[in-house]
Amino acid sequence: MDETLKKELLDQLNAELGVKKESKDARFDSSTGTLYANDLKNYAIAHVDSDQFTKGKVYEGGEILNGRIRVVDDNNRPTNIHVEDYDFEFHLHVPK
Repeated sequence: MDETLKKELLDQLNAELGVKKESKDARFDSSTGTLYANDLKNYAIAHVDSDQFTKGKVYEGGEILNGRIRVVDDNNRPTNIHVEDYDFEFHLHVPK
C-alpha cells in the first residue's frame, strides 16, 4: 500500500475519532500494517456453540496482527481468530 495513502487513511480515522494530530492516541505501523490506538477496542461475537465459544457471547479482543485477533475463550485460554472467520462477527476499532 502506498505510504501516502496510509497516512491519509490514518489522518481520516483520527479526524473521525477526534484525535489530535500531535497526540499519541493512534499510530499506524507501516511495517506490519497494524493500527494501534489507545481508545479503541475490538470485539468478536460468536455465531456457533462449541467447547471453546458460546453462541451470541461477546468476546473482547486485543490488537489485530496478521489478520488475526486474539480473544480469551470460555476455557480462559487465548485463541487467535482470523478476521474472515464466518463463525464470528467482528466489531473492530470501537471507541471505549
